[in-house]
Amino acid sequence: MKWSLQIGKVIGIPIQLHVTFLFILILFIYYFAVIEFPIGTMVLGFDGMNISLIEKLIFSTIASILFFSTILLHELSHSFVAKRNGMTIQSITLFVFGGVAQMEEIPRNPKLELKMAAAGPALSLAIGILTYAFYVYFGPVEVAEVGMTAKNAVLITAGIISVYNLFLGIFNLLPAFPMDGGRVLRALLAMWLPYMDATRVAVSIGKTFAFLMGIFGLFTVNIILILIAFFIFYGAQGEERETYFAISLEGIKVKDVMTPVQDLVYVPPDWTISQLVEAMFRFKHMGYPVQEGLDKPPLGIVTFEDVQKVPQQEQDSVQVKDIMTKEIISVSPENEAYQALQTIAKNNIGRLLVIQDNKIKGIITMKDIMRNMQFKHMYMSPD
Repeated sequence: MKWSLQIGKVIGIPIQLHVTFLFILILFIYYFAVIEFPIGTMVLGFDGMNISLIEKLIFSTIASILFFSTILLHELSHSFVAKRNGMTIQSITLFVFGGVAQMEEIPRNPKLELKMAAAGPALSLAIGILTYAFYVYFGPVEVAEVGMTAKNAVLITAGIISVYNLFLGIFNLLPAFPMDGGRVLRALLAMWLPYMDATRVAVSIGKTFAFLMGIFGLFTVNIILILIAFFIFYGAQGEERETYFAISLEGIKVKDVMTPVQDLVYVPPDWTISQLVEAMFRFKHMGYPVQEGLDKPPLGIVTFEDVQKVPQQEQDSVQVKDIMTKEIISVSPENEAYQALQTIAKNNIGRLLVIQDNKIKGIITMKDIMRNMQFKHMYMSPD
């Protein structure tokens, strides 16, 4: 099941909305429409306005979309710095707790990572301060006044954007992965420590912070804090794993890991499913490229999951070309193995065809990559 929806591109970067983001957006729209939450002279909500519920929902929708647009700007600021320094951003995905920029590689230059990590909170704080200044100059809100609808709606929206961006900027500076503060901490540590060691220290601090937040959430019966604690803990764990993969596969190309074409088992498109099943039992592979011959261009790829969709009584008549996947996800032999790993994980598949000049050069699987990492680890071990 596809959990993200691509909505377009900004500065050449695909923007995706995760299903959890859509859920939290709807929740915020409802929340801002039915509350009147005062902070000083600010009012964060439209409930106190002398208008209908439909009008409150309309204003709340506009305010929520504008606020979540600033979250996108937060992520774009990271990406802008990365692109200015020659890095490639594959996509930006907005989740329930914020956004994630998918990079082809982790920046190993501490100064660059420091600039990239700090860009997001800096922009959020700047937006928060500017919208607060706007509110102070034109405010305060007078929600009960008839005839003040447009002005009050604008001021409430400014208050929402200001308060939540200030919170977002400060919260993201906490020294815990996956927040920007964790990356700032790692960048500072990496100026004196090896990159993996700096990551482990930053991850340990992040996990400790998450544990303390979770304990506090339990004692105060605050489900939001508990959820954020889980988010931080597993985010830190994921960052450590991602960094380990990136470092372990550094300098290794797809051609160094793949099964070369001369050792590749392929299946013709006019084979029946029964013939394919026999080949699967014989060669013990779960997926095969479909082509007329080793020197012919690939037509698709067929896997055991495809076979399972065909009833057993039809397997003598249905052909491979009827069930194969024609949209081929591939990599070049010159690509980094880490990039292949990211592509496999992103598309939730087990293997990638290695293609160059429209011809198959080999196939690479998650198992190939992990086996190479294990061998490298054993070779580098002092034992």
